Amino acid sequence: MGRKPRVEYEGGVYHVIQRGNNKEYIFEKKEEKIYLLNMIREYKEILGFEIYGFVVMDNHYHIVMKTLQEPLHKIMHRINNRYSKYYNYINGRTGHVFENRYKGILVKEDKYLLSLIRYVHQNPVRANMCNKVKDYKWSSDLCYRNHIQREIVNIDFVLDILSENRKEAIKLYRGFMDGEEEEERSFFEEGLCIGENQIEIKRIELKKNDKKNLDEILYEATQDKKLYEEIKKGSRKRNLSIYKKEYIKRSLASNYKMKEIGENISISEVAVFKIKNR
Repeated sequence: MGRKPRVEYEGGVYHVIQRGNNKEYIFEKKEEKIYLLNMIREYKEILGFEIYGFVVMDNHYHIVMKTLQEPLHKIMHRINNRYSKYYNYINGRTGHVFENRYKGILVKEDKYLLSLIRYVHQNPVRANMCNKVKDYKWSSDLCYRNHIQREIVNIDFVLDILSENRKEAIKLYRGFMDGEEEEERSFFEEGLCIGENQIEIKRIELKKNDKKNLDEILYEATQDKKLYEEIKKGSRKRNLSIYKKEYIKRSLASNYKMKEIGENISISEVAVFKIKNR
């Protein structure tokens, strides 16, 4: 039975994951990582796509990219085919370099983009290759953190989500990446789309029956039914900011995650982070 064709969208943003065949360490050497990144930079200009984030591990890579001119499958074919030839040549070997097809997950909603990039940047920390996101050299984190306009990464789009003031945006970015909250693998690697029903966030059932739910915390923060209902509906009225901040403060103190806190009042995790740090 043949493979099902991928559904691809012009101008779509994708989380691309490609692993080495049999989990082999095909990017273990510094020179191999450099070759891959230089090649991606070259094809970015030739094939017309944008990159918002990446990390190159020893046996796989993640790229967050937006397709513009060519479809994703053509881009990935060029990248993986050329790298395979390079890797086999310098190592005097033949055969498959990559494991099956790449995984390309459509980012359906932009509000998940910054959280996705944090997930990508957290890969080396989860793998115990470093202690902090900023300590890993082979990711796009340093481009954002140090405002480096590398040819490979478009940092403007993501930083503008945080703030129109670039200095403030970088400050918020650093705080967001350096936070203790760890993104869930299941949300960003399983399913066809990020931000739709194909992905279910696995929630841990509360062991304590006396723990307040988020609605209860919100009502305590507002002490007013009308204010409560407006915030629940996602209203952006300025007079609600003080109540949202108090709700977020109380929810975090109750060990809820920013993603959960935001979903309860119809705002993104990034918005929760920004309100928290005002």
